[in-house]
Amino acid sequence: MPWEADRLAPVETLLFNSKLVKVGAFECAADDPCFPTTESLDNDVFVLPQNPLWIRRNAGEYRFVEPGAILMHRAGSMLERRSMGERGDQTYWFGVHPRLFVRTLQRHKLSTQDMGGALISDPQFRYRLALFLKRLQRQPPERLTIEEEVLSLFFKICERRARQEEGFSKAQLRSGGRQQRLVDRTRACLNAHLTESIGLETVADEVGASLYHLCRVFREQTGLTMHAYRTRQRLGLVVDRLTRGDSENLVDVAMDYGFASHSHLSRVFQKQFGISPSALRANRAP
Repeated sequence: MPWEADRLAPVETLLFNSKLVKVGAFECAADDPCFPTTESLDNDVFVLPQNPLWIRRNAGEYRFVEPGAILMHRAGSMLERRSMGERGDQTYWFGVHPRLFVRTLQRHKLSTQDMGGALISDPQFRYRLALFLKRLQRQPPERLTIEEEVLSLFFKICERRARQEEGFSKAQLRSGGRQQRLVDRTRACLNAHLTESIGLETVADEVGASLYHLCRVFREQTGLTMHAYRTRQRLGLVVDRLTRGDSENLVDVAMDYGFASHSHLSRVFQKQFGISPSALRANRAP
């Protein structure tokens, strides 16, 4: 299908469209007929899911996708979804012109055939995209600003993915499939209990692994401890909430997302993003 044309589903909204980039929103309840399968994507895109879910691309394996993860898909890809709850799939997608998309992947020696597994979960990307989407929906910037921001994000995502590929050890590549499935189940478990106080034994029981093996594999595959991963995901929820509303009580936000206090949230948030949650709430950029 030509770049200029789009077959939008009833649950899709096109937020911006130009000769270089597109921005759209896909919001679909788990019981909606559009939820289980997207037959063929029109554009080369990177996407930002807002809800946890399982996704399978082109009849491959199902992969867990947490809120804030970023995936890339080629035009023509088929996606199948499994829900983790009633919320279904709420995703923002960012289309990049196919010539530029392919050239950028090639520049970073990334596969142009199968980018569906290029999952990046990084609080900095989530933070930057949340601010961008807030600006876009409240007071749309001019075309030049939107194109520059989307392409800048795309280039950064490709750079990060290329570094990830270089950092994979031979051991990770040999056992990646089996261990990746364990890590996917663990991430799904942690996201399902994100605001609760949950112990390692509970996680190990739910995913069917020994404590030692689970801790070692999770750290090896993600570069994070489970505690650090959970904190990162909690911070992402805080970013989403503060960019949606301007009058949030930060004590309530801290308590809702499992932080010990307002000061605890502020300290961790400042360290991660270089800005306090109160400054973000007041719409001040770092």
